[in-house]
Amino acid sequence: MILRARPVYFLLARPTQDVDRMPSTIGEWDVFDSEAQALDALDIHYAWCAVRHGGHALADTAQWYLQSAMVGPRINPGLGEVYLATADHDTDEVWAAAGGFLTEGEVVHWAPFVQAVRPRVRTATGGGLELAYRGDTDVHFGQVWFAPMHSTRVYPKRIVVDTV
Repeated sequence: MILRARPVYFLLARPTQDVDRMPSTIGEWDVFDSEAQALDALDIHYAWCAVRHGGHALADTAQWYLQSAMVGPRINPGLGEVYLATADHDTDEVWAAAGGFLTEGEVVHWAPFVQAVRPRVRTATGGGLELAYRGDTDVHFGQVWFAPMHSTRVYPKRIVVDTV
């Protein structure tokens, strides 16, 4: 459980083939406490992806990213105007949860990370996530728990196991 603001890391595997029928990430949904842990897991995540999706073709052509975000209660959001928001079950008030992203397209790139880290954040309540924009008068912006930091391309290597 994440109780105070801190950076966390995620490996995003964006498919480049059959993107209309594939999920936004074909990788694992693991959240890491350090960049080193995430990079150590990169090749294993690639191997799992290849096995789960029937071979190396999809994993080889995917675009792999190491993402980092500040996560925890009451994070200062990024400079963008786009947010992911959720409605509180008890009050029906809408609260911004993640942001600020620069564009709606950027939200697609970060949404798997937001979903993966959400169960670890105590203040992450509500139902599904929807788009919201800075200045929306029906959205509260005082409890953002996810702010994107960096997304960098990374390149996994195939793991070869010699059985001889």
